[in-house]
Amino acid sequence: MGTWSRRAHAGGRLRRALVRLGVGAAVLAVTAFGLAVWRAESYDHRIQRLPGALPPGGSRHAADDPGRTWLLLGSDMRGVPTREKWRPGGRAHADTIMLLHLPDGGRRAYVISIPRDLWIDIPGYRRAKINAAFAHGGPGLLARTVQQMSGIRIDHVAAVDFAGFARMTDALGGVDIYLDQPIYDPSNGWSWPAGRNHLDGAAALRFVRERKGLSGSDLDRVKRQHAFLKAMAAKAVDAGTLTNPLKLDAFLRAASASVAVDSRAGFGTLRSLAVRLAGIGPDRVTFATLPTGPSAWFDGQNVLLPDPERSAALFEALSAGRLGEFVRRHGLETDLDLSRPS
Repeated sequence: MGTWSRRAHAGGRLRRALVRLGVGAAVLAVTAFGLAVWRAESYDHRIQRLPGALPPGGSRHAADDPGRTWLLLGSDMRGVPTREKWRPGGRAHADTIMLLHLPDGGRRAYVISIPRDLWIDIPGYRRAKINAAFAHGGPGLLARTVQQMSGIRIDHVAAVDFAGFARMTDALGGVDIYLDQPIYDPSNGWSWPAGRNHLDGAAALRFVRERKGLSGSDLDRVKRQHAFLKAMAAKAVDAGTLTNPLKLDAFLRAASASVAVDSRAGFGTLRSLAVRLAGIGPDRVTFATLPTGPSAWFDGQNVLLPDPERSAALFEALSAGRLGEFVRRHGLETDLDLSRPS
């Protein structure tokens, strides 16, 4: 065989190899795409829906748009059958109520906690603690109550049961928190030493829910929840969860089985929200608590009275895109940071 023939033969083999390689790459790409689509459908199928959760005038966005303001709810679902979870008039209670606000521009995010003991008018009911709205009418009535109180459009609603919160923590491999002094709750014997504490899901749930050993009771518990969420977000980034397919799949499986969203949202909406928050980063998320008045007793209940003037000013600042400035000026930002050593 001549030199030219050998070169032609070799060239043919190379072309065939490249074709096979290209076909193989295409097959892998199609398979990966199909797996991604199947996974997305699988995640979406696991997410519960909350019919009627959006109040009138809610969501102005497309289904896959992350929206501007989310109402986030956390509830203890232990012992509640799946068919009754989040049902209006069911046995669940809203222990955690937060607004997540994403201003236009995408460079910052804000989380505003609303104390569950806030004494407020509930549409169609008498004045009561704000979490009673959930007990009377589920997420829909609570969303209406928050929208009426704030004047802020609720674009989406998401609710998670606390058992799901524990599963998501475990999917991250637990979360480290750092305490500058030990914490002990004499009512149930829970304790956390000073320094580094590694919390699995069950321990994390105890940490964010316990309030009897805290001088500020529910308001101090809100600060803990903010600090833990920040530490949890930092762990997701630092552990490479967002870039590791196996870790990400484990976390998304836990999250999708634990969360319920309004009927206009789905996995695509949550994915868009996660991408946006990842781009913002934990350090550019500001946590604050809605201003309240003093505590009081009504109907045998210890409640927090509202502060209408300061609350109205906060929501006006949110609408005008000046929330960050308002929070800093009035000292409303949660300064507790558990994500780094003291």
